[in-house]
Amino acid sequence: MDKIILLPNREKDPAFALSLRALAVLQRFCSRVYTDCCNEELLQEGAVAFSADSFPTDAQLILVLGGDGTMLHAAADAARHDIPILGINIGRLGYLASLDPTELEMLDMLATDTYTEQKRMLLDVSVQKTNGEETPVGVALNDMVIDGCGHLADLRLYEKQSYLDYRADGLIVATPTGSTAYSLSAGGAVLDETMDALCVTPICPRSFFSRSLVFPPDTVLRILNMSTRGDTARVSLDGCTDIPLAAGDTVTVCRSSRYLRLVTLKPRRMLEVLSTKMNMQHF
Repeated sequence: MDKIILLPNREKDPAFALSLRALAVLQRFCSRVYTDCCNEELLQEGAVAFSADSFPTDAQLILVLGGDGTMLHAAADAARHDIPILGINIGRLGYLASLDPTELEMLDMLATDTYTEQKRMLLDVSVQKTNGEETPVGVALNDMVIDGCGHLADLRLYEKQSYLDYRADGLIVATPTGSTAYSLSAGGAVLDETMDALCVTPICPRSFFSRSLVFPPDTVLRILNMSTRGDTARVSLDGCTDIPLAAGDTVTVCRSSRYLRLVTLKPRRMLEVLSTKMNMQHF
C-alpha cells in the first residue's frame, strides 16, 4: 500500500499527537497520505488535503484514529468506495479497531501487504409509506433500530408471509458485527463477526418473549408500525440517522450487496476479543 487516507478524531486526539506519529510512520512507505482539508496540523507535515466533494478514490486504505463512533462514520465512505479500513482505538471500547496506540509501529506491515482482511456484512434499509412510496434510508454496519420514542411501539415483524407481533420500546436488527453493540445491551445473542446473518432483538418487550431471533443472510425482513393511536416511531442506522416511521409505514431490512473490508494486523479471535474488550471475567 502506498496511498492511505488518515482520519483523526480531533476530540479524542486534540493536539494531534498520536495522529502526527501515525503520519510519520505512514510516510516511511506511502507516496501519498490523504487527510481532510480541515486538519491543518497534518497538512503542514506533508499530508495531502481532500474535501467531501473530492474523495480520494485511488486510496488503498482508510486509517481511522478514534473510537467505535469514528469507525462507524468512516465505514460509510469505506463501503461506498470499496476501500479497506483499519482502526486505531483512542476511544473507550474500540471494538472495531485492530490496534492500540502503543502498536503504531505495526503499521509498517502495510508496506509489505502483511495483513488480514475480513468482509463484514452490511444492511440495506428502506422505508415504505402507506401510499406505496419506498425510500432508501441507507446502509448500516452495526444495526437498524426502531425506537418508540418514549412510548411502547406496536410492531409486526414479517419474514415472507409469516409474522410475529411485538409490543416493546423498540426493535433492533443487527449484523454479526453489531451483535456486540446495542443488541448485546438489550440481551441479544453474540454472533461471530465474520458470519452473514440478521439478528432481531426486542428492546424492553412487554411480554415474556424477549429472546433474539437469528435469520439466514438472504432473509428479507419487513417491520410494520401497527400503532392504532397514530404514534410515530423513529428509525436509526448505526445511531446516526433519525427517520420518522408513521403508523402504517414499513421498514425493509436485508443484507446489502456491499461489504465492509476490515483490515487487521494481528489475529482477531472472537472469544479473545470479547474477553479483552468487554472485560469479561472467569468465575
